[in-house]
Amino acid sequence: MKLSINMAMTLDGKVVRPDGRWYGLTSQEDKNQMDVYRSQSDALLVGKNSILNDNPIVRIRSIPNVLNPRPVILIRKGTLPPNKHVFEESDHIPLIICTKNNLKEIKTNLENKAEIFALDADEIDPKKVTGILKRKGYKNVILEGGPKLNYSFIEAGLVDRIYLTIVPYLIGKNGLAGIVDHSTELPDFDKNNWTLKGSQARGNELFLIYEKEI
Repeated sequence: MKLSINMAMTLDGKVVRPDGRWYGLTSQEDKNQMDVYRSQSDALLVGKNSILNDNPIVRIRSIPNVLNPRPVILIRKGTLPPNKHVFEESDHIPLIICTKNNLKEIKTNLENKAEIFALDADEIDPKKVTGILKRKGYKNVILEGGPKLNYSFIEAGLVDRIYLTIVPYLIGKNGLAGIVDHSTELPDFDKNNWTLKGSQARGNELFLIYEKEI
């Protein structure tokens, strides 16, 4: 199974606005390119906070007659409102992966909206998540979560590719996250190289593809 991260980032390396959300900073070209990446995937990983903050539209809109990837939602604590786009607009019933602690809460309001799988643990283990997806037969998974979720999958050595869009804005405020965010650095960050496999400028945006060296 191949796991890819898809993120957009400002010129000064920020992936969120000062209000903690991301909206209005990418062009239609970037949205179209995101649809291309999604059309090449059979599962779409997203975290609870991304859905709460941005309520992303997970349906492919710019490419006709393609099957949308199945949304896989990771929820470590709490639950989600059932009126979010992810529950209304997909070709598939979303898969929710949660912990034993919030299973009851999720079942209460989302049992008719999603397939629910609870890990016998207090945390969401990325390796267990990918194990579930492999057993379900998914071959290409795209992660569109936030910086902390990205960190957890990269730290576990599970990410094969990064799709990165550079957008023409400078925010300047310190303390805002980059594409990964944690209180400690990634292990061997200066030894684990990423190889540039593709780059293309369109308008004022730059589309980059990096793959992890094996």
